[in-house]
Amino acid sequence: MKREATVVVALLLAASRAGAAGDAIVTDRPGFGESASVVAGRRVQVETGLTWTRVDGDATLFDLPQALVRVGVGRSLEFRLTAPDWLRAGGLEGAAAGWSDTTLGVRWHVAAGGSDVAFRGTLYLGMGSLGLSDRLAEPEAALSWSRDLSERWSVGAKVSARHLRLVPSTLVSPSLSIQRSLGARGSTFLEYGASLGEGLRPWHSIDHGYTWLLGPDTQIDASLGVGLSAAAPDFFVGLGFSRRF
Repeated sequence: MKREATVVVALLLAASRAGAAGDAIVTDRPGFGESASVVAGRRVQVETGLTWTRVDGDATLFDLPQALVRVGVGRSLEFRLTAPDWLRAGGLEGAAAGWSDTTLGVRWHVAAGGSDVAFRGTLYLGMGSLGLSDRLAEPEAALSWSRDLSERWSVGAKVSARHLRLVPSTLVSPSLSIQRSLGARGSTFLEYGASLGEGLRPWHSIDHGYTWLLGPDTQIDASLGVGLSAAAPDFFVGLGFSRRF
């Protein structure tokens, strides 16, 4: 998870793509972070992908389609739907598969002093498979920010907080990024991010990736990352495709 023909070089988990909805597609993928923009009014944007993860040792996880549907309403608001992911976990003891939660949300964008700021509210519906979902409705709030430093460089940050009802605890996920465009169509990123919560093992990771515009409304992406803490995955790699209608 991001703005006008720009893909990120981010440095601390989280990333964002800069600006309110511009001429070229701006996505929330790849990466841990998300954009500080919204989809233009009366437009629909679909973002999809797949990720292979080596969780720990011989344990692996594969998930897709990572489908996010964003619907623009006016100049500064979008509605969001995240479809369930199909996840397959494998290891020496066999394999298991199931579905993650569906989410519904809204995002509101505002320009502030040369920066872009976005506020998001999301509800996890608790409809996923047993073992992959708490089976409880859980709210999440997020604040994302981005700013252009020059024609090629930009920075972004995000912090989200999800209330976990089963634990109970609040999962806080901060992020910070720096981004660089690679000409008119491409860009690259490096990100660092974390997930922290009382009673939960801290999760820290870093990833790097690229995006490429096939046209103003179509983007492909690729990314890879490594864990920086014992609770984080060892290694992961992902591919994605996004389209605006």
